[in-house]
Amino acid sequence: MTVYANSLEVACKAQGNKVIAAFPDVCFTPPENPATPPGVPIPYPSFGFDSDTDKGTSTVKIGGQTITQKNKSYYTKTTGTEAGCAAKKGIITSKNTGKEYAVAWSSNVKADGEPVNRMTDLSTNNHASPQGNTLTFPKLATGAGVIYSTEKCLIGSYDAIAAVCNENGGEAHHIVPDKCFRTGSRADADVASTRIANAPTLGEGVCVCLSPDDHERIHEADREKIVTLGRPGLAKLKGTKLAAAKAKLKAQGKLGVAPMSKITEATLSSLDDLQDLNANCIKKAKEAVEEQQSAFGASQKGRTSNPLPGKEAKKTMKPPKPRK
Repeated sequence: MTVYANSLEVACKAQGNKVIAAFPDVCFTPPENPATPPGVPIPYPSFGFDSDTDKGTSTVKIGGQTITQKNKSYYTKTTGTEAGCAAKKGIITSKNTGKEYAVAWSSNVKADGEPVNRMTDLSTNNHASPQGNTLTFPKLATGAGVIYSTEKCLIGSYDAIAAVCNENGGEAHHIVPDKCFRTGSRADADVASTRIANAPTLGEGVCVCLSPDDHERIHEADREKIVTLGRPGLAKLKGTKLAAAKAKLKAQGKLGVAPMSKITEATLSSLDDLQDLNANCIKKAKEAVEEQQSAFGASQKGRTSNPLPGKEAKKTMKPPKPRK
């Protein structure tokens, strides 16, 4: 059950709000020695989840569970700072995996007489008391485009995860490149007339947060696979035979395009070669993409070329509507 206040999902034990990678949460980390008596101060990302809510409402509930309230409720624990386990722990609170407190709330929606906390309201993590060890950080919800998130995996729409991913040193990667959905340039990505039917927008496309190195590697792998799909039968040809075959494919509208099902299959296979994602994260990413791509029919073509597709290729991607 999802309940909203001021058009934002209410934070409660039964909901799916979460704090994703609040950064930095500086904790002292072993080794502890004369050179670094309390340990080494290392910044960690900190995470918190609605399922750990405590000290919320006692009478008004959502899904039979307590609701997060102003200056009262908290997550009983946070994660991500487990390695910061030297004696001092948090640089401010002397805690790791401490509580999460909300520091913003609705101005006019209350439960049990106190304002409720909502998706995107600010919070602070890793508390021993109401003073936190992190900066303020917004709560995110699956309704905001976040599909899956753990300490080492962040999947969601580009609009939902790009900023959080960048702030933590990562880059949001469109698992199926956005160019595959459009006949125009990146500058025209938000122009509906340049996009194939049922395509997600640039901001809606399913992304996964990657390290810069992994992002570069997967782009190189995807580029080679996708370009090959849009050049059927050309790999072994040379000279005049190659030129003639390309001209024929171009006239048929088959050069620089391929079935979206084949493009999706190729890009999903690239995820298996990433070094920074575990098997479960890759599985969740594939499931999210497959669900989004299910909107396309078996015959839907997508773009494979870096140059803009030719006139005939555009027609195969966006067939003209039949005359009435």
